[in-house]
Amino acid sequence: KYWSNDTFERDVQRKGRIVEERFQKLAALLTESGMPATERGRGLMRGIDVVSGDIADKITSKAFEHGLVIETSGQDGEVVKCLCPLTISDADLLEGLDILEMCVKAVASE
Repeated sequence: KYWSNDTFERDVQRKGRIVEERFQKLAALLTESGMPATERGRGLMRGIDVVSGDIADKITSKAFEHGLVIETSGQDGEVVKCLCPLTISDADLLEGLDILEMCVKAVASE
């Protein structure tokens, strides 16, 4: 069903670009707030390297409080990682990114 034509592939690529753009903005926001951060990844597998496991933990803890389960990775837990399902709806994707943005802004303003 999913691979009968290129519609699914193009949709996944489109959603990956959405996540990439939003993560780049979040990394820039953190960097401007004095917390160096970079976006990395491919497609719907993205991360924001915030250099510090403590900062990543603050972001993911706040996200969890708002109903978003997102984890960290990296040697010191310094990457806030996003592993969206390929079949995620646009509404769910945008809601999750909005929650993450709210939490990043809260941590950046502390």
